[in-house]
Amino acid sequence: MPSAESIAIKEQLTKEGFCDKWRSKEAIRAYVAELPPYPALPPRREGWQAAAFTDEDGERMDYFASAALKPGDPAVVYFHGGAYIEEILPPHFAFGRALAAGTGLNVVLPNYPVIRFKGSPEDANAITVGAEALNRLAAGFCRFVQDAACGGPLHLIGDSAGAALALNAARALAEAGRPAASLTLLSPWADAATDNPFIARLGLPGRDVFLQPPGLGEIGRLFAEADAPAAERAAALKRPPASPLFGPLGGLPRTLLLIGTADCLLPDARLLRDKLAEAGVPLAYREFPEMMHAWPLFPMPEAEEARTVIGSFLAAERPLDGPGDADSAGADGAGGTDGSGPGGIGLASDEPSIAEPGGTP
Repeated sequence: MPSAESIAIKEQLTKEGFCDKWRSKEAIRAYVAELPPYPALPPRREGWQAAAFTDEDGERMDYFASAALKPGDPAVVYFHGGAYIEEILPPHFAFGRALAAGTGLNVVLPNYPVIRFKGSPEDANAITVGAEALNRLAAGFCRFVQDAACGGPLHLIGDSAGAALALNAARALAEAGRPAASLTLLSPWADAATDNPFIARLGLPGRDVFLQPPGLGEIGRLFAEADAPAAERAAALKRPPASPLFGPLGGLPRTLLLIGTADCLLPDARLLRDKLAEAGVPLAYREFPEMMHAWPLFPMPEAEEARTVIGSFLAAERPLDGPGDADSAGADGAGGTDGSGPGGIGLASDEPSIAEPGGTP
């Protein structure tokens, strides 16, 4: 049974009309058009060490680390969610701080470029960043952190859109012979089209207080097509990097995948679970009944439970036993591994726990 805290948060988000901007293509385009130019986030944050990274293409972004990167020290790169339209929000910083405090690992948050309209009269779909460029930047940043840590283990975590970035970065590192130590996917946005027929069949749009497929699919389309060659734009939405669900998954490190059953991304998370298992990826999977999108970022008992699962997973230095280890995939979302153990993570009390108005963790 959902906790009183989780019910209250859902009611608050519903009252605020949090997901209204996602109900149509027009609504989400209007919302993005009003967002400030990137970067709007100040380059300094109390309690974080801030610096800048520039990749080989000259793309620059700020990043925030819980401690200085030191040779041999393990590190976590956490890619925040926000549908590629939001910079790092207070719940992301709170989650990162709690992760660092609960695990003792150095947590690094890149404030990666986000989608803005260019305002081109010739092309109403022209945006400032696309899937190919952003994923190159993300992978380059992970290599940079690996180099700064001089061989220390690197763990990748992402929620929502950030989970897709983390998954693609893990693939790129594996292909380069520099594999990450682990991969954690929270409420992953694995298919940018967001058009799985089971979203409607399971009645998820009526239960999801966070996201709605029409607006999310429109952002996914813009993101996929932005820097794809003209002849390949039609296919870009259903292949990586925009949609890692449809790419090769073999060779990934041990992976933890957590999803709530009141999330429109649930059907694709189940597909991703099955494909990871088929590819031989050591996998721990769990569904949290009636949890909304990105619930581990919010103050509720179910989030504390999820953060305990994450902490235990990161603390386990051995590989999982094999594909599908700790699998809890029922068609009704019931059951699952409790994930109890050391490494529990609690939200830091001095960070806001609810997104700023309009924000999308």
